[in-house]
Amino acid sequence: MKPILLSNTSYTTAKKIIPYLKSIRFWLAFFFVIRLVGITNPPLEKGHDWRQCLTNMMSRNLYEVDNNPMYPRVDNGGKHNGIIASEFPVFNYMVYLVSIPFGYAHWYGRLINLILSTIASWYFYKLLKLYFDESIAFNATMLLTLSIWFGFSRKSMPDTFSMSLMILAFYQVFKFTKTNTWWRLALYGLLAATSILAKLPALFSLSILLLPCLSKNIAYLPKASIVLASICVFSIMYWWYFVWGGYLLKTWEYQLFFPKNYKEGPKEFLPYIDKAFEQFYFSAFQSFAGFGMFLLGLFYCFKNKIWLPLQILLVSFPVFVIFIVMSGNVFAIHSYYIIPFVPVMALIAGAGLRYLPAKIYPWILVLISLESLANQHNDFFIKDSEKFKMNLEAEINRHIPKGEKVAMAGTTGPQYLYFAHRRGWGLSPEQTLDTAYMNFVQTKGYRYLIVVKQELNSQPGYKLVGEERDIFIYDMSAK
Repeated sequence: MKPILLSNTSYTTAKKIIPYLKSIRFWLAFFFVIRLVGITNPPLEKGHDWRQCLTNMMSRNLYEVDNNPMYPRVDNGGKHNGIIASEFPVFNYMVYLVSIPFGYAHWYGRLINLILSTIASWYFYKLLKLYFDESIAFNATMLLTLSIWFGFSRKSMPDTFSMSLMILAFYQVFKFTKTNTWWRLALYGLLAATSILAKLPALFSLSILLLPCLSKNIAYLPKASIVLASICVFSIMYWWYFVWGGYLLKTWEYQLFFPKNYKEGPKEFLPYIDKAFEQFYFSAFQSFAGFGMFLLGLFYCFKNKIWLPLQILLVSFPVFVIFIVMSGNVFAIHSYYIIPFVPVMALIAGAGLRYLPAKIYPWILVLISLESLANQHNDFFIKDSEKFKMNLEAEINRHIPKGEKVAMAGTTGPQYLYFAHRRGWGLSPEQTLDTAYMNFVQTKGYRYLIVVKQELNSQPGYKLVGEERDIFIYDMSAK
């Protein structure tokens, strides 16, 4: 059999294409386009749909109820009025601003997150090029893009959004150490504070700034300025989460996160330690091969005396572990809490790829890509079994006056209430069939009970006043 030869035209085309395949800008653009698939989907994919619905609730309430960001508001307040002690609604406010000219839509958050995370990936690459060669910067950025960030950067959640802001902040502060351009330091402070307000776990990243502050190659004044700017960032964080957040909690008795003290956190964490390890060896890269490259990167960094990645790990990992343990079981049972640490892991794994033989390197990168994308592809599609939830608002409005709050039986999560577009109380099946508990619900002013058919096998003993394809409607006040 004769070998297949490329025509001159094909050969010329191939030569033109290959340089693009080596360009990180090409791959960032490529994966940006890929993640546009299903970008207008409602938050019905199984990957943390509850958190997306909660985020969207806050955004929609800024647009429809009150645009004051000092009082984040959700619909599933239950016995409370919905004002909640949570992160500062930076992400939600951007959705609100887009909604002003266009009206609210649930997919704005997805697109905003995707745009910012893609920009941040480019600056992650630029940041690494300040200290490492082109190969490590390229590999680390590719691995970051293919990691858990791939799926979560298109969700209506503030996690990758927050860390994207921190990456932009770090680029500015490390450029400041090289140029002494003071506006970059000011921009660092603004971006870092906004990042941490958007999601508290980003705070651990500030530990990395110990490295320039301890460096002998940086003058005293820039070091002192970085410390002062970081103190300001920390102070803003502290005021929002612990002063103002404490006021919101005391006044409205409702909070999104449940901080643990130094005794409660470790006690709750230890039974989940195996799940916590899983977040590192699988969730971070959504790939066992990716974690293998992280381990290989550690080895190559030691072998080749590439100390900076190891120093970054040394100053950041202990702080991240403190966050993990103090969060109790939260880190272990929520995969997205590994997101802030993934850039550090991607850097080290990128160094591991750098030292692979040329014949093996592309195949390992392809393997990591295929494994990661295979584990995240479900986030791009909505199952037909979930689509009925989009009809809840219309079905309820045919029986209950708009604006009246409802008790929603099916789950304590926010999803049903979000799609019902109602304020109310999310109830588990067990709570719904508990007479004493439901009597308490009624004392809080709830008249109507909505039962999602697929969630309850036994029906409560109230008067049935309406039925639709997906729900039963009961009047709890009727005798």
